[in-house]
Amino acid sequence: MSAPIDELTLTKYLRAKQIDYETTEVVAGGLTNYVFRITDSKGKTCIVKHAGLFAAFSNGAFKLPDERMDFEVTAIQEVLRVMPSEVPVRVPKIWEYDRDCRVLIMTDAGRETLKAAYGRQDTNVIDIGRSLGQWLAKLHALTQNTHIRDDGNRNGRRLCRYAYENLAEVAEENGLGVEYAKFIDQKYGSLLQTDNECMCMGDFWPGNVLLDEKNDNSLTVVDWEICRRGCGATDVGQFAAEAYLLDRLRGGKGLLDSFLDSYKKAKGSEGVDGGADTQFIKRVAVHMGVHLGYWPAIVAWADAQETKAIIPLGYELMKRGDAEDMNWLRDNMLQALFR
Repeated sequence: MSAPIDELTLTKYLRAKQIDYETTEVVAGGLTNYVFRITDSKGKTCIVKHAGLFAAFSNGAFKLPDERMDFEVTAIQEVLRVMPSEVPVRVPKIWEYDRDCRVLIMTDAGRETLKAAYGRQDTNVIDIGRSLGQWLAKLHALTQNTHIRDDGNRNGRRLCRYAYENLAEVAEENGLGVEYAKFIDQKYGSLLQTDNECMCMGDFWPGNVLLDEKNDNSLTVVDWEICRRGCGATDVGQFAAEAYLLDRLRGGKGLLDSFLDSYKKAKGSEGVDGGADTQFIKRVAVHMGVHLGYWPAIVAWADAQETKAIIPLGYELMKRGDAEDMNWLRDNMLQALFR
């Protein structure tokens, strides 16, 4: 039986599995997996996700282990187990997992990401940032002893280092310090292989947060396949970088400050490291800097002039973080972590 890689093989798969459906559609936006929305005869929708041996976008050029779907299932199950059910942030519920074909069927959490919804006038960005910060701090606090399969997701760790490993290439293209970029990878990228504080979502950014169509304050975090044992500051740094880009380029609605402020306060209330200490802020700054110093050159966020302005800012963040220049970080992008 073929696993679904297009709508034709999807329908064959659904029939073979005797899964009720009326219509199917491709869900846009995914890079590594094949994702579909199906509607059954009663009008109810769900999501079907398949992990192949190659990234979906690459036409067979970028190989990935299909066991990444096993880690996604493990992560979702673990979050459902440890996290309070009454919080406004949740994960999808799993309906069925076909491990042989690496096909996951789960609840449909909505069609609009936070990245897309940010620009809507009626989106309550401040409340959403607060909810996500509180939720992430609780996730990190409650999963310090969580086991993530046998190796803690070795491949997830490798993928999370991708920007670090390729930072020097962007540095060279933009006239920045190539040797310094290599130093950052050696010093901090290497830590991603050994960090072991808690469960990290691994790809925590506004594009992986879905808003409920009837209630913007009901949020679902999706795409857990590179969830790993790691350092919580890296989750914070990645989201902070993307929140900064949204605030800078899409309307300045305060997502960055509301997220960081609520994470810091919730982290302290959970009794983890006394809130936001120097080492935590340092790792946030470096990871945020790597993200800003690499991804805007790869993913089109703005025009060339704006991109040229953002990338050096990422390097400044790395340098200030590595030097533990708390005064600069307090006066600039990470003010909320010092309140």
